[in-house]
Amino acid sequence: MRRELLNPHGVLHGGVSLTLLDAIGGRSLIDQRVPASGQIIMSSVTVTLTTDFLLGVRDGVLFATGSPDHIGKTVAYVSVQLRHNDLYGPLIARGLGTYRVYARSLVRPV
Repeated sequence: MRRELLNPHGVLHGGVSLTLLDAIGGRSLIDQRVPASGQIIMSSVTVTLTTDFLLGVRDGVLFATGSPDHIGKTVAYVSVQLRHNDLYGPLIARGLGTYRVYARSLVRPV
């Protein structure tokens, strides 16, 4: 973490936590298979992300993890966690995300 990521109270800004959780949630779906079709997920877009902020931290290293709970034909559900200083360290924030999944890349070439 860096000083510019802290809020006026001197702890990690919630927007930073939310962004990390969102990014890891979507990324956890890439290269997974859609059970109904067997197609590989190449892109995902966030539909909703519900987040609980549990612990304020001022310094250290952040570890974000995401685990798909269910993958349907077009929508997937993911559990995400943000921890402090270790992959199994204190839980800073947790969330449940709903993502629209695609079997094609949404990235446009430049």
